[in-house]
Amino acid sequence: MPDASKRVIVIASGETERRALPHLVRCLRGRGIVVDDVRIPPSNRPLTPDMATNLIKATWYETSDAQPDKFVVVVDTDRKEPNDVLQPFRERLPAQVHGVTADVLCAYAQEHLEAWYFADADNLRPHVGRNLGSVDTSKPDGIQNPKSHLKNILGDRVYTARVSEEIARRLDAGTIAQRSPSFKGFLDAVANGSGGG
Repeated sequence: MPDASKRVIVIASGETERRALPHLVRCLRGRGIVVDDVRIPPSNRPLTPDMATNLIKATWYETSDAQPDKFVVVVDTDRKEPNDVLQPFRERLPAQVHGVTADVLCAYAQEHLEAWYFADADNLRPHVGRNLGSVDTSKPDGIQNPKSHLKNILGDRVYTARVSEEIARRLDAGTIAQRSPSFKGFLDAVANGSGGG
């Protein structure tokens, strides 16, 4: 991409997100926004404000020749209120990432990234090869335990980060953004700089 592109690093909770998120934001490339990488905690550690700080600082200082313009920290709500989940990140990150001149924004997935997949039912259904069950795909952020629901409809197929990536490749971000406020907030944070919720 030309120098005019905006370079974004996403900080997320695990391998599923690391593999899937670049596919879900590929629509932004045409607008000059490139997600260079998705960084996750090592050894399956939880994504906490301190861990997010460590990942941001490590990324910032290791890329001195081509530093990112923005970091977006995306967290799962896990059945909690989004503001309750985001508050510790919003309170602590600004003070903890001193020296980092890139924007640092927070966004959330309600309840998990997998809820976003159900928002594009037309492209998800052929991939899983069956009916999506009784979930309301017009309101994916309201699906209780979307990860378990996805695992159940996959049947004998084991849900892994690679399977998540395969699914994400086939989905349309525009459709997801129309139906999922949490995905729209994430996409807005990556693209425009507004916070996600």
